[in-house]
Amino acid sequence: MGILSHRGTSLPRPSLTGVYSFMYEQLAHLYDWPGSLEFTENILARDLAVFKAEGIAPPASIVDLACGTGTLALALAQSGYKTTGLDISTGMITQAKRKQVERDPEFKIPACFAEGDMRYFLLDDPVEVIVCHYDSLNHLSNETELRGTFIQVAQALKPGGLFLFDLNTLENYQTYWNGRDTYEGPNYRLRTTSTFEEAQSKASVQFMVDEYNDEGELLSRSETVYEQYFNETAVEKYLMAAGFVDVRYEAFNPVNDLPEDFPLKTFWQCKRP
Repeated sequence: MGILSHRGTSLPRPSLTGVYSFMYEQLAHLYDWPGSLEFTENILARDLAVFKAEGIAPPASIVDLACGTGTLALALAQSGYKTTGLDISTGMITQAKRKQVERDPEFKIPACFAEGDMRYFLLDDPVEVIVCHYDSLNHLSNETELRGTFIQVAQALKPGGLFLFDLNTLENYQTYWNGRDTYEGPNYRLRTTSTFEEAQSKASVQFMVDEYNDEGELLSRSETVYEQYFNETAVEKYLMAAGFVDVRYEAFNPVNDLPEDFPLKTFWQCKRP
């Protein structure tokens, strides 16, 4: 899935407990940008390496939770995996389906997209792999939602199935989530103001967007969305409580223009027994 760069990480996604964010509904068409491809390529390479090590070969079934505009899901499908992309945002799924038609007009790539909330999704059949990337789990509002999502994922996996995801680190929030940025395109200007309240483990970004629509009208909108930092000890505890085994994580930096050893994210993998 493409991202707009936010000081070396992805822009926050909508608050799952509130109204859908305009950033991911009305402005879903701005979500992809060229720099996001490196992010997807690095995440894809990491996932495929894990699949190979675990003996999960095409056409194994994969669900990409919070798939956004579908870039990663389509890449997984192009690698031969039967991939389903789920996202809570209608705008994102619309963009993903449009992208699929552009890249695969004859629908030969085994990919499909549907709206779905990662906290409550239901599948017709269990799958072999579930991935959830781009710090999507950080958009859950509290540890209760995180714990419930892990249980939901475990129930959706086949025995022996893999769960791969990433989370933003404390160092990421401390370093990159306090300040202002501006992004400009042919017909829009996006300004962000980010803060991180370490005592509450909460990050926020205020979006201020000016954009000309197809009729030449200037639209101005603003909104604040949120992320939650989850420490590694709690994450590991909730994964194990959900029944996962072989839980492991490591520092991971999928952004090429930052030092390779900067702990931007943690990359997690675990199995359903």
